Amino acid sequence: MNIRYIQHENIDRKKWDSCIHYAINGNPYGYSWYLNNVCEQWDGIVEGDYESVFPLVWNNRLLGYKRLFQPQFCQQLGLYSTHVLSAKRLNAFLQAIPAEFRYIDIYLNARNPVSGASGFEVAQRPNYQLYLGEDYENIYKNYSNNLKRNLKKAARHDLTFTTAVKPEKLVELFRIHQGKNIPDLSDSSYHTLHRIIYNALHRGLGFISGIQNAEGELCAAAFFLTGHGKIINLLPSSTPEGKTYNAMHILIDVLIRSNSGHPVILDFEGSAIPSIARFYQSFGAQDVPYYAIKRNSLPFWLKWMKK
Repeated sequence: MNIRYIQHENIDRKKWDSCIHYAINGNPYGYSWYLNNVCEQWDGIVEGDYESVFPLVWNNRLLGYKRLFQPQFCQQLGLYSTHVLSAKRLNAFLQAIPAEFRYIDIYLNARNPVSGASGFEVAQRPNYQLYLGEDYENIYKNYSNNLKRNLKKAARHDLTFTTAVKPEKLVELFRIHQGKNIPDLSDSSYHTLHRIIYNALHRGLGFISGIQNAEGELCAAAFFLTGHGKIINLLPSSTPEGKTYNAMHILIDVLIRSNSGHPVILDFEGSAIPSIARFYQSFGAQDVPYYAIKRNSLPFWLKWMKK
């Protein structure tokens, strides 16, 4: 395998994006436009004429030492390839990561054979997905009894579905009702969300849906990133009223109903939080795990800070 490390400014974006597009495990997170919007610096490892690529998102905030990390709103990266995704190929890419990256804490995509991550700590992470290729009646049969009851309760309220939701409104809704409980989110994080959503909408790779109450006020909404046969639940949000009315149950059910019978996967994007995982599982979604890998080669006096 002809594998080489390429710094950001020397990457051929068209060839990189072509690899992501045609890769047997492509996803929207790997495109250059997406990476440009979720991080300040990224390089890549490339095989041949961009037959396989592996993004390296990095900074040097560990007292000047370089680290590879997983950027926000970017669930899975790792190796993308038009070739067979063997453990040997993954291992070759991981071994090609320059030694200057002294700390590595990244997430591989679900199709990466984690047995190839020798020399790394490996942790499995959950991700729930639902195939929508069957007709709605068959998908509905696999809804949990509790979900079916909640949908009936929601139907008693005068809730309406809408697609007339501006990105700013959704992001603000999320910031007020969910973001306040997520300590890692900053003003910069919300600017990133705006960039992702607008760039995806511009490219026809996403949409926003919402649920309004009887007064026309938004009580639940979500941005869905699309591509590679998936509808990814990237940014869901509910108000307290929306939770009381089970508005998100209605929103997801409408999404499933309108896309049933098409060979696409609804990717719920997580979660390790038990209550959220149960919500996703209630639709019949199955866990399709991906893996976090970590390696700490920092000097001994700094290692303790990044256990």
